[in-house]
Amino acid sequence: MVGTTPALIPRARRGGSILRRGTTGRMLAAVALTGAAALLAGCASGGPAAPPTPTAGAGAGPVPLGAELLSADGLFDAVATDGVVVRWLAAGESIAVVIGGSGGGGGCIPQPHAAEAETDGAVSVRFDPPDPAMACTADFTLHGWELGLPAPVDGNAPLAVRLVDLRGDGATTEVEIGPDDLLAAPAADPGQATADPQPSEVPPAGPMPEPSALPETLLPDVSIVDPREDPAVAVRWLEPGVSLAVLLGGSGVEACVPQPIGATSPGPGAIHVAFEYPTGDRDCSADLHLYGWELPLAEPVSATMPVEVTITGAGADGAAATVTLEPGDVLEGR
Repeated sequence: MVGTTPALIPRARRGGSILRRGTTGRMLAAVALTGAAALLAGCASGGPAAPPTPTAGAGAGPVPLGAELLSADGLFDAVATDGVVVRWLAAGESIAVVIGGSGGGGGCIPQPHAAEAETDGAVSVRFDPPDPAMACTADFTLHGWELGLPAPVDGNAPLAVRLVDLRGDGATTEVEIGPDDLLAAPAADPGQATADPQPSEVPPAGPMPEPSALPETLLPDVSIVDPREDPAVAVRWLEPGVSLAVLLGGSGVEACVPQPIGATSPGPGAIHVAFEYPTGDRDCSADLHLYGWELPLAEPVSATMPVEVTITGAGADGAAATVTLEPGDVLEGR
């Protein structure tokens, strides 16, 4: 069961999206599924980071998990949904911490320190954030480590594990594991072909749900968009992980305003929103009105980590806009 410490990670805060033009932003844990040779070379040159040295009273230093354990049944889906998974490796003695991120690893993903015992019986694991100067591949791969506990504990009792600065924002995520939360490699089946344990693509989603206009009570002030940008767009969660609110500034003549087609998720940490730009002869006013739509997702995505939303078809010059949607970017009524 994954939870967050309420005092440290508010579940619903208002926050501004970061708008970038013509390029996809750096991914923290999962990003749009694209790749380029230059990015691959950049990550390869960085190499894996050396595990931090344990401090006095801490457990053994982190040991990377092998591909067999990372292919455990349901692990990929659990990490894609929750952002992180913690399990026992040896009940009462060592834990496994698994995250998702760039296949380049090393400085492209958070790196854990050794596990430390807290005075209340919990265990804490601190992370070093990714290196912002690294050029990283935009795939989504599982990364995991074995962390020995500073001292054996009762493996039949629940254990609270606190992950500190996993997202690079200083926040703490608390996970509780029980005696049944054991990470084990899948049983071998000689009659079946071996599946890719860390697929970079997800199965095709179902039919794209239809967008619908937001009611006036949910539309914020027009200042939420920047009229100097093309498109002048902002994105918020309506229901985190389930539906988006896409806000667009445009002419007061509705026939001049691009209309949304729908939203799809090509993979963990990425959403694509398509618009249809109006064509033909139009008499458009030069004023700025705010339009908004609800765009449900065909399949739920994880909203525990930042999501890159790429918007196409809404700009006059044909350029795509990329907005980083943070977990707390939730649209609230006026």
